[in-house]
Amino acid sequence: MTDGGRTKHPRNRRDVLAAGTGLLIGAAIGRPDVAEASRPPERQPAQAGDRIQIIIGDLKDQLVKPDLLEAGAKPFEAFPLDPASGVLRRRNRLNRLLVLRLDPGEMDDETRDRSADGVLVYSAICTHRSCTIKSWKPEERIIRCHCHLSEFAALSAGSVLSGPARRQLPMVPLGLDDDGYVVAVDTFTRKPGGAKK
Repeated sequence: MTDGGRTKHPRNRRDVLAAGTGLLIGAAIGRPDVAEASRPPERQPAQAGDRIQIIIGDLKDQLVKPDLLEAGAKPFEAFPLDPASGVLRRRNRLNRLLVLRLDPGEMDDETRDRSADGVLVYSAICTHRSCTIKSWKPEERIIRCHCHLSEFAALSAGSVLSGPARRQLPMVPLGLDDDGYVVAVDTFTRKPGGAKK
């Protein structure tokens, strides 16, 4: 603390606690990554190095490798998994993912740069009102929210094609690790979830 250019030292325990609390609150408000890092691992957003684990259907509990997925097939629901700890980050609903594989030759440059051998990962949470997205229009390569019928272009970085949604679907940029598993190379391209009312 300073007072007119002079350093002002805390006088008692209460001053010390108040100063420390202020620093922590300031860090959490000004730096969302500080607040995110303080969450338990299962509640943290997708992190660089996380693998992708399918949670429903015939491939339930499988870690994604490109050859596991059929090109153009309906996306699978998944969550990021920290391979070091084995923690599946499923205690944060905003981590729910859609994983699919498409032909990289059909993708725009931005989408191709975020894919791994044709595998794409999008947020499964609609950017309109946070419904969980479950619909897929395979011929058009469109991800569709059944709640309010927003549609997103899977080949164009999740851009909005129609509906009340105004923001594109966040993506998780991908790569392959040394064992051939699909991994996040960064966190979401933008914050997942719906618009505030």
